[in-house]
Amino acid sequence: MEYTHIPGVYSEHPRPFIAIRKWIRTYRTPVALFIMLVFVIALASGISVLISGALIGPEDPPPSSPANQSLVHLMSLPFPRRDEHWYETRWAGTMQPNSSRGAQAAVTREKRQAGEIGREGTREASSDPDSEEWTRPDGSTYPDNDTWHWNRRPDKLPHTTEEDVSEALASGTRAEEEKEGQEEELARANITLKRETADYRHQHGFRKTAPLAIIMSRLGYTFNHATTAVSRRLAIPRSTVTFDLRWLADLTSAPHCDPALRRPRPPPCPAKAKYRTIDGSCNNLDRPTWGASFTAYRRMMPPDYFDGVSIPRRAVGGSELPSPRQVSVEVHSFKRAASASYTVLVMSWGQFVDHDITLTAQSKGAGGRSIACCTEEVAQNKSLRHPECFPIPLAASDPLYNGLNSSCLEFTRSAPAPKCKFGAREQLNQQTSYLDGSAVYGTTPEAAVELRAMKNGLLKTQVPLDGLQFLPPSLDPLDGCNTQEKLKYNQSCFLAGDPRVNEQILLTSLHTIMVRQHNTLALQLKDINPTWQDEQLFQEARKILVAQLQHITYQEYVPSVLGPRFMRHLHLSPKTDGQYTRDYDPHLSASIANEFAAAAYRFGHSQIQGLVQQIDGARKNVNFAQLSSTTFNPFSLYVDGTMASYVRGETSQKAAAVDTYFSPQVTGQLFRGKAKTGIDLVSINIQRGRDHGVPSYTRARMACGLPRVHNFTDLASEMDVGALAKIEAVYSHVEDIDLYTGGLAERPVQDGLVGPTFACILADQFLRLKKGDRFWYETSEEPQAFSKDQLAEIHKSSLARLLCDNVPELLSVQRWPLRVFATGNPRLPCSSLSIPKLDIDLWEEYPL
Repeated sequence: MEYTHIPGVYSEHPRPFIAIRKWIRTYRTPVALFIMLVFVIALASGISVLISGALIGPEDPPPSSPANQSLVHLMSLPFPRRDEHWYETRWAGTMQPNSSRGAQAAVTREKRQAGEIGREGTREASSDPDSEEWTRPDGSTYPDNDTWHWNRRPDKLPHTTEEDVSEALASGTRAEEEKEGQEEELARANITLKRETADYRHQHGFRKTAPLAIIMSRLGYTFNHATTAVSRRLAIPRSTVTFDLRWLADLTSAPHCDPALRRPRPPPCPAKAKYRTIDGSCNNLDRPTWGASFTAYRRMMPPDYFDGVSIPRRAVGGSELPSPRQVSVEVHSFKRAASASYTVLVMSWGQFVDHDITLTAQSKGAGGRSIACCTEEVAQNKSLRHPECFPIPLAASDPLYNGLNSSCLEFTRSAPAPKCKFGAREQLNQQTSYLDGSAVYGTTPEAAVELRAMKNGLLKTQVPLDGLQFLPPSLDPLDGCNTQEKLKYNQSCFLAGDPRVNEQILLTSLHTIMVRQHNTLALQLKDINPTWQDEQLFQEARKILVAQLQHITYQEYVPSVLGPRFMRHLHLSPKTDGQYTRDYDPHLSASIANEFAAAAYRFGHSQIQGLVQQIDGARKNVNFAQLSSTTFNPFSLYVDGTMASYVRGETSQKAAAVDTYFSPQVTGQLFRGKAKTGIDLVSINIQRGRDHGVPSYTRARMACGLPRVHNFTDLASEMDVGALAKIEAVYSHVEDIDLYTGGLAERPVQDGLVGPTFACILADQFLRLKKGDRFWYETSEEPQAFSKDQLAEIHKSSLARLLCDNVPELLSVQRWPLRVFATGNPRLPCSSLSIPKLDIDLWEEYPL
């Protein structure tokens, strides 16, 4: 029957396409072949999209666009960038020729010039200290007379006597003793944060500090004050204090440098090891504490303290910088703008990664009490203000907090990291720097044991009536999350390898998924290797899970942030089909940079939506909850189907755009509980950067080789126009701009989420996390390497499969869940072969 005879569909007359039909009939064979060819090409393209994750996106910007120009400029620079470790290695032999570290540095430098070891992005042509060739540019754009960077010569140190050193150390000890005395007085007066307040939750639930870190911070405080004392006694210039006072005296054997106040030394490292240590030690055999838990952050740029030691920086003219709260209100106000391409899951995954590699210790009072800086008692009696208070000034006309009857917002400084040498204040990272699943397994052997079931390689879980595994309960009533009301009904918050697990419900869900995945792997390994004992099952399951975490992060997350082109240029993209990488560099520190932790990687806070979405199993009913109602409130996860509804929501809802605009839920409602107001996360981020001595935005630009700016007008092509106008209205000078605010205002690099300054800092760190990790999952080094067949299975890992396997009620998800549903990113059933599964049989020890 002719299609024109079908009633109601097509008319019989007229037939305008008769000529075309006759032509098709005449040449039906070549036409059919042509159609088949087009179909095959389209099918191949579709499969390529599914396999590679390269989704259809906007056309590349023209070569002259700022996004493209910024990326091209970054790609012209050497990575990794020079940092503090480079500076120490370069000059230790000159400044401390008789020390073991100095001798080692001299040998290292000679080998580097001979091409025997990696150059870490440097171009040293001579080991002669008088040679100028070592200063060949690394692409940075510092002016010729600027020496506040690592490409400098050390200053000549003043003559120092034993009396100078002893008096300085005694001064530091007195300062610590006075602080401890004041803390006891504050404890007796009960000057502390009140429970059930947002600030209490922030300090106890989000900024939790381990007892070891509290002990270590005492030594850090002592040496900070000793540094101030010796610099004043000898009238040492600020630059010398910051850069070179580390070489003034070797204090490791001084009685003040008590081993009991330092991180325990790792035992001798075995030359070969199949598994990582829990605390990250011995990853680097030459520097066993590089990247280990409870060590200081690395410095990508020299710290910027007003006194060169610890007082936070001030404006160029010497006055105080604008209050972070003022910057938050005037620059980071709310504007509804969603990402065109990314889901809320990109924010959640980024937060999970962040919590795996950073956890800054916070200064605490006596017995680990929280420090109150803005209470009425402190305002009336300044002697009650703890020396580690660094409150955020609050205007009387503040649009949100004007009813608090307070002149400031709570802020306590990060704990000073201990070091047995003079120098600027550093901060302590309680996590391992490596992307090693420490958020799942903990960062100390004791914490790992507490989380393990010690049977069949499993992690502890609790199993409610529905039979699904949930995280074990936290039994600490003072964890900043548990409430007496919930504990009465046997509902507790959760316990995980990272104490921030309960901070927001999407993060709690990811923690739960990871523990379920570990236990699934352990049981599968037990099934095919029945003779394996608990320890081997645990370590093998952990090794696979960490490999999947690394692969998913570098295959799906990091390319979204930096852009695939930059990823390929830096050789950060994972291999395929079981190919190994051979780019481990033992001279490259993977330790987290302070600028990364305290500024650049906090870009993800801009992606937070004020409303958290839930979608039911039929994908018909959508519910929203305010973000503030889901923080430190994970109890709904005990209800059947709740976690799946949140996962559907975060893989469907668009993330907020990365820019200077934040939801009011972030800038004043966070952690508020039942109160009217919460904390302002943006103000805290800005103040944290100043607390840590993070240099200004313009300093970071120069460190990353970006064009120098002399005034606000120079940033017109770099920043969002509206944001730049607000920034100029708040800051007196362009060099005063905080790195966090300036970085967020930049237009993103091509196909990335962040601007060039943040992209530089993030790229440097992600490169180090890969090339500075001896246990990186793609390594070919024995005995830690996977077999080629096993690695090929790891290369099939995906976030979609991770979600499908561990959220049974999910049923379907996008092939690439960090991206929104689209033609090139279809929502697939979890049973789809396009979401490959791991073939665990390849881990059978003695296959038949």
